Amino acid sequence: MKSRLRGVRDLSLVLLLVLPVLASATVLDPPSLRCTAVGPSGTVDLTWVTPPDPTAEFQSYQVFRSTFATGPYTLVTVINTAGQSTYTDAAAGANAGARYYYLTTISTSAPPNTSASSDTLATIFLQVTQSVPLGSAVLDWNLQHTPPLVSSGAYSTIDLEHPIGTWTLHDSVANTVHHWSQVISICGDSLNYRIHQPDASGCVSQSNATGAAFQDITPPSIPILVNVTVDTATNQTTVNWGPSPELDTHGYIIVLVMPSGNTILDTIYGRLNTTYVWPLSNAGQGPESYTIAAIDTCLKGNPPSPNTSATLPAHTTIFLSTAYDRCMGSIRVTRTPYGGWPVDHYEMYASIDNSPMVLIATLDTVTSFVDRLNVQTGHSYCYVLKAIGMQPGQTSLSNKTCRLTVYPPVPQWNYVRTATLADADHILVVDSVDVNAFTKRLALERTSNGDPWVEIASMPGGTGAVVSFTDADVNTADRSYSYRVAVEDSCGERVVVSNIGTSIQLAVSADLDGYNRLRWNGYQQWAGSVAGYTIFRSIADGPFAVVGNSPAGIWQFADNVQGLYETPGKFCYYVVADETGNPSGIDASSVSNIICVVQQEEIWVPNAFIESGYNNTFIPVLAYADVDRYEFTIFNRWGQQIWTTTDRYKAWDGRVDGGTVPQGVYAWYCSFVNGAGKTVERRGTVTFIAGT
Repeated sequence: MKSRLRGVRDLSLVLLLVLPVLASATVLDPPSLRCTAVGPSGTVDLTWVTPPDPTAEFQSYQVFRSTFATGPYTLVTVINTAGQSTYTDAAAGANAGARYYYLTTISTSAPPNTSASSDTLATIFLQVTQSVPLGSAVLDWNLQHTPPLVSSGAYSTIDLEHPIGTWTLHDSVANTVHHWSQVISICGDSLNYRIHQPDASGCVSQSNATGAAFQDITPPSIPILVNVTVDTATNQTTVNWGPSPELDTHGYIIVLVMPSGNTILDTIYGRLNTTYVWPLSNAGQGPESYTIAAIDTCLKGNPPSPNTSATLPAHTTIFLSTAYDRCMGSIRVTRTPYGGWPVDHYEMYASIDNSPMVLIATLDTVTSFVDRLNVQTGHSYCYVLKAIGMQPGQTSLSNKTCRLTVYPPVPQWNYVRTATLADADHILVVDSVDVNAFTKRLALERTSNGDPWVEIASMPGGTGAVVSFTDADVNTADRSYSYRVAVEDSCGERVVVSNIGTSIQLAVSADLDGYNRLRWNGYQQWAGSVAGYTIFRSIADGPFAVVGNSPAGIWQFADNVQGLYETPGKFCYYVVADETGNPSGIDASSVSNIICVVQQEEIWVPNAFIESGYNNTFIPVLAYADVDRYEFTIFNRWGQQIWTTTDRYKAWDGRVDGGTVPQGVYAWYCSFVNGAGKTVERRGTVTFIAGT
């Protein structure tokens, strides 16, 4: 600020130009005011650089002060010592506001003898307030000179008094800065501040010292998670984060993030303790998510609790799982994504039978990978996935997942015990299964007369040691059928085909010589051998009984039924093949179809009989006839029915109504049912010879 006497001086110069010069006046330079230092009671110490005085014309310095930069200014003191460069203004009151000063020099010459004013320099008035919301100290002060004096130091310093009586340099700012704030890290105490501005002359300007009672309510900075990664030796998650920059950070709260809510796992202490492993972690069972909060040393509230930071979004581990396709010979590895920072790519590592891990694939965004290289049964395949982030050093490992490639035991055998008739139109196939292996499916196949094998039925494996199939699509009277069972392993591959079991087809002919002749195909492919064949016969739909046997190699049998002429003539047969010497000790049997034949019915009728003596009755003689609905009737010459009976054993004796008929020729009629159920009718004549 320029001297307030500048106008007076200028007027004097004008007068000197107008009036005759009476004497030569000398005007000295003003002092160079450099520093203002405020004392504890508001006093101000001024420091200046004295001006040169080569002719020893110094008379005094004048010190002016104002409470406003624009004045008015008041003369504070006159200093008569030329070499004096400091002055203490005891009544300045500079702890209540800024005070503004300038100096002038008075020389011994005749007036006008007052110099121009020095630069106006203010005291530094510091004001300290608390932030809104609370938590920081806010410092504001005025600049001594705008712009700063050329001789001012480039930086102003900020001192902090804590504890009371101990001042320490706390920070520095550019000499053009007049605002500063500090997050309070002291739990609760009085804090005082002051500003220093050094000058090249060696003096230092100092503000008033002021402060307030502060409390730290500001939590530490939110911890930045570096990664969550899995220790592949234990499948436990390791959480890593960067330390909070605040020195009063006391520790960290570890939070497990789950869909059901967040759970605080632990609190660890120490600002630089930035790694944590949860003892109950099991990242091999699924992804785990964590986040971190920081706490400081200050307790507040009831109950007391520290200032606690917020948390950032959780980081989530990669979870690997495997699925073994033994049929394709492959292992599919499926992952969940890493959560926390953007992933550039993933690296898949694998080992076989605990060998060192090797890189086998680099993956982008795909969530599954199929390993088809050298996946063989009976080995342990282990996998680990590494996530590589977009930023340098960002990595995270998944859990280690292993898969033992076990292939279920393959069936080694299958045995058809028998193929036998279960009913007239059903063939039962009984099969023994290898229960020491895994069978996916059993398929029953059939052929007949050299036709191709055709699958006709199936059932899943695992139903028991012995299984049965029923084939109802058969015509056992016309043909025999051969069967086998194909066995599929766990992958549906056919690995075993059983022996062949062939049903027995029986054929019978009723010959006119009174023999029924049987023929059949022999049973084949038992594990043992055929002991022989047993022939069963039924007469007129009666019960079956053994009628004969045939050795293993003889597949025919002749049944003499001549003595059974009084039967209806219907004969039914079946054959049973019996096994012997089966290695398992369980001999089987096979039953043929049932087939029936009818012997040709026969009727013998005499052509004459006599009233007395031998041959004195007339009756038809029947063979292989079913007398159901039997009728025997006599007619006279005029065609009139004169006698009849339904009793096959009742004969006509030539009498009608108690009297003997006349001698002569009579007609007869006979009907009955044969063994096949067909009605047979016969007619003829007979001569009756009367007796004496």
